[in-house]
Amino acid sequence: MNQQELDISKDFSAISDEQWRDLVIKDLKGKDFSETLEWKANEKLNFQPYYRNSDFNKITNPERFRVLSKDWVIQQNFGASNVSNAKILDALEKGAEGIGIELSAQSDLNSLLKGVYIDAISLHLTGDISNTTLAHLDKVVAEKGIEKSSIHGMIAFAPLTIAIENGMNQSVVELAEAIQSHGTDYSNLKMIHIDARIVKNSGGNEIQEIGFALAQANEYIDQLTKAGIEASTAINKMGFSFSFGTSYFMEIAKTRAFRFLFQSLVQQYKVSVEPTIYAETAAIVYSKKDPYTNLLRATTAAMSAVIGGCNNLVVLPHNIGLEQTSDFADRIARNIQIVVKEEAHLAKVKDAGAGSYYIEQMSDELAKEAWSFFQVIENTGGYLSAIQSEFIQNAVAKSRKVTQDALANESEIRIGINKFQAADQSELNELPVKEIVGKEFKAMNAIRWSTPFEK
Repeated sequence: MNQQELDISKDFSAISDEQWRDLVIKDLKGKDFSETLEWKANEKLNFQPYYRNSDFNKITNPERFRVLSKDWVIQQNFGASNVSNAKILDALEKGAEGIGIELSAQSDLNSLLKGVYIDAISLHLTGDISNTTLAHLDKVVAEKGIEKSSIHGMIAFAPLTIAIENGMNQSVVELAEAIQSHGTDYSNLKMIHIDARIVKNSGGNEIQEIGFALAQANEYIDQLTKAGIEASTAINKMGFSFSFGTSYFMEIAKTRAFRFLFQSLVQQYKVSVEPTIYAETAAIVYSKKDPYTNLLRATTAAMSAVIGGCNNLVVLPHNIGLEQTSDFADRIARNIQIVVKEEAHLAKVKDAGAGSYYIEQMSDELAKEAWSFFQVIENTGGYLSAIQSEFIQNAVAKSRKVTQDALANESEIRIGINKFQAADQSELNELPVKEIVGKEFKAMNAIRWSTPFEK
C-alpha cells in the first residue's frame, strides 16, 4: 500500500489570533469576553481562557522555568506528641522514604531512631532545635558507625519564621554557631529552614509566598555573612518549605517561578544552586465536614507539588487538626503519594509542565509579580524591617480578607467549603488551637477557609 506523507497544512489553513478571538466572541452571543472568560487571581494576575503559540513566543527564555529533577522523596511527618520508634519503622516499611520528626525538650533522638538506617533516608528534624540537637545527632551517628556526610535532609533552625509566627524578634546567633561547628561535617544536611507555609496557611497568595521566601533568604544571607559565614555556605544550607493548595495550575507555576527567582537572587552572590523544596499539602483548604473529601484536595495539591518539581513531599492526613491522627489516616495520606509515584508514574516524567502554554505563561507572570513584591519588601529595609513594621502581616491579612469576602458572597465558589457541603456526612470536632498574639509585632496565625461555614 502506498503511503503518502501527511501534511495537515494542506487541508487546514492557519487561523490568526484575531480570527480565533472573533469566533469565540461570536459564540458568546453578546456576553462580554473579559467578564465571561478571563480569570483574575491574586488581585494582580489576569489569565486568558486559552493560549496559543504566539503567546508562548512572547515569553523570554521559558527554559528558565525548567525542572531538572523528576523524582521526589515520600516523607511522613510525626508531631512531638505522637511520634515513636515503632511508628517511624512502620512508616518506612510501608513506603515512606523520608521521616520528619517534631522534637520537644523531652525527645530522645537515639531511642526514636533505633533501628532506622538514617543514612538511607531523608531525615527532617523540626521543633525544639538547638545546638544540643546536633550534639544528640552526633551521638546517634557515632553509635551507628556511619559518616556524618551520609545524612541527607534538614535540621530545621528557623529563627526568622519563628519570629513572624510568634510576633517576637529572634536571634540567628545559634544558627550561625551550628553552621560553623557542624556545617562542613554534615555536608548534605540543610540547616536553614525558610518556611513559607505560614503565608499560605494564614491566607496569603502565591505572589506573597514567593516574595516572603526570597526576602527571608536574603535576610539570612545578610545576617549570617555579618556573623562571618560565607554567602555561598549560607545559601547551600538553605531548605524551603511551601504549602500547596487546590489551585492546581497556579501551584505548579509557583514552584517553577520560585526556582527561577531564587537562582536569579543567588547569582548576585556568584552562587549557582538549585533550591531544595519541601512541599506539604495546605491545611487551610481542609474541611471538617465530610473530611474524606480532604483526600481529593490532598491528591490535587500533591500532584501540583510534584509536577512543579518539589524534592520532598508531605501529604497531611485528611483529619489533621480535626482529631488525633490515626494509623488509618497516616496510611491513606502516605498511599496518595505512592499512587501518584508508582501508578500515575509522575516520577518518570521529567518536567511534566514544560511546554504547556498556560503553565508557562502563568509561571512567567507569577515570577514578575513575586519579584516585584520581593523588591517592595527589600525597599522597606528587608525581611526583618518588613515584619517589624507589619508590612508582610498586613499584606497577607488583606489577601486573606479578599478571599474570605469572595467566599462569603459566593463570587468565588469552592465545593464543600462555601457551596454544596455534605449535610448528612460525618463531621469532626476541631482540635483547639490557641491564637498567638505577638508581643513586639503582629503574629501570623493559620486558618481554614471552611471555618466560617461550619458554624
